[in-house]
Amino acid sequence: MESIVLIGFMGAGKTTISKELATKLNAQVVDMDDVLVERIGQPISDYFEEHGEASFREHETNLLKEALNEESVIATGGGVILQKENQQVLSDKLVVYLKADANVLVKRIREDKVNVRPLAIKNDDGDLKRLFFSREKLYEKLAKITVDTSEKLPKDIVSEIIQQVEVAS
Repeated sequence: MESIVLIGFMGAGKTTISKELATKLNAQVVDMDDVLVERIGQPISDYFEEHGEASFREHETNLLKEALNEESVIATGGGVILQKENQQVLSDKLVVYLKADANVLVKRIREDKVNVRPLAIKNDDGDLKRLFFSREKLYEKLAKITVDTSEKLPKDIVSEIIQQVEVAS
């Protein structure tokens, strides 16, 4: 099995879908945010504040390359697509863009009390939407498969991904 890389904005469902998809495919899951928190020894928001975004993105790129060597379902962070190096690394991989409506994303981000996102803390809803729109074209460009997660159940999203992966293979 080739690794399946899930990309998308915060709140698109990457963590949830990666777990369900990995279970269905009997594959390991790499949630990059979880692994990075473990490696850097502190929450991402604290690391961002202390060391800056550039340092964090370097850790993220190294982990992405490492994770792609395994056969796994990879849940990336929402900003992984910003680095040119990551764009090149992902250009020939099986990348699935979990797309959702901007209003749905903001609602999910605001309601999620477990995953407090650094960019959500310091940005209002309008800023989050602008951030999403600024990244949207990159997500679309890198994706081999796009699945809208706005109004679907995780099990239906997983089925759709599996179906499209089989078609793409």
